[in-house]
Amino acid sequence: MNKKYTLTGMSIGLAGLILSHTYRPYIYANHIRDFHIADTIGSIVCVPAAVLFFYGLNDKRSVKEYTIYALLTYIGYELLGLFNIHGTFDWYDIAAMLLSSILFYGIFPCRTRQ
Repeated sequence: MNKKYTLTGMSIGLAGLILSHTYRPYIYANHIRDFHIADTIGSIVCVPAAVLFFYGLNDKRSVKEYTIYALLTYIGYELLGLFNIHGTFDWYDIAAMLLSSILFYGIFPCRTRQ
């Protein structure tokens, strides 16, 4: 277990929650156009937070695998909105997840398995 990755993943998730409860209401209350960032904060941070958290717990899988699994899981969760099972479906959330996954994988210092 690598506590550094686990704590970083938890910190990113916590930052997303804090921003969702502070930044989003501020943007809505002041009618500021922020290119849907306030709407997609959770979707932006969900994949990197989950990947780092689970990679820190068990690094037997690669970051690439965890990124793909997390992305597919969160997209599936978003698709539940189409069937009124969970919240509201939004294409911007899926786009935010895809973009954050690609950027995260591109900047994460990948190491080969030992």
